[in-house]
Amino acid sequence: MDQEAVDAKVADYWDEHTNESYYGETYWLANPIINKHHQLLAAGGRDYDSWVNFSVQHYLGEQCPVDRVLSIGSGDGTLERHLASINTAKLIEGIDLAPKRIEIAEEEAQKSGLADVISYSVCNVETNPFPNSDYDAIYFNSSLHHMSDLDGILQKCKAALKPDDYLFVNEYIGPNRFAFSDREKEVMQSVFHMIPEKYRISHADHDRGQLRNEMHFPDPAEVERVDPSEAIHSQDIGEALERHFKIEEFNYTGGTLMQFMLLDIAGNFRENDAESLKVLNLIFDIENTLVGNGDLLPHFAMIIARP
Repeated sequence: MDQEAVDAKVADYWDEHTNESYYGETYWLANPIINKHHQLLAAGGRDYDSWVNFSVQHYLGEQCPVDRVLSIGSGDGTLERHLASINTAKLIEGIDLAPKRIEIAEEEAQKSGLADVISYSVCNVETNPFPNSDYDAIYFNSSLHHMSDLDGILQKCKAALKPDDYLFVNEYIGPNRFAFSDREKEVMQSVFHMIPEKYRISHADHDRGQLRNEMHFPDPAEVERVDPSEAIHSQDIGEALERHFKIEEFNYTGGTLMQFMLLDIAGNFRENDAESLKVLNLIFDIENTLVGNGDLLPHFAMIIARP
């Protein structure tokens, strides 16, 4: 399959898989308790409402509103609307490969009354130039791990950033195509079986209400077939960033176990169920401990870098 065909397939995939695909009770980060834990870790344990507020208030600070911010892989526009709502920049530009995602983002910006400070365009950033240059900040929010040429895109980011300004990367940095190691699978399976049965009831459409007795791991070949861009060089993101940028901060944000271990069952953990919170906190502790001592690698991180 040539690159043009690959790009078209990826765009079609993400036209179908909008943000709504990641809401509800199936996706780990859609769970508000897990999401709050994720946000806290992203901010390095500091007390911010979200990683977006952390990036703006802690790093851009009194400069806001800066002149221009770029969001690469903007999807449905959630990040850009958040940035606009806290007066981050005079102009926020979002670019994405999928036309439907851009259409949704433009509509939502209009509804939110933020369209005067947000601009969108359909663009393959790997083969086309950025809309402008001299950005005060560039954001990747779960999009850098879809890039096939990490060095190429990071070189473009470095050239487009003003001196001493920031690249913010909130990303999956785990194994390419989710090809987990035997150790990662062993720990995921073990912790999964520690979860009481009542919290392993599926919320997925195909087996809703049924008990999950086993967890299943992605097949890397199938991942590539469905979306050729998915996690194509994800495990190389950290080293690529170090080649082109100075890393100001690297914050592990969870998910090494939870991303697939809690797939379709994350909605069973609720604020009004104290027992479920104890189980979830145990999972947090196991995950953080094993990543912290180097037994497992971080799969998600918030990385702040400068040219």
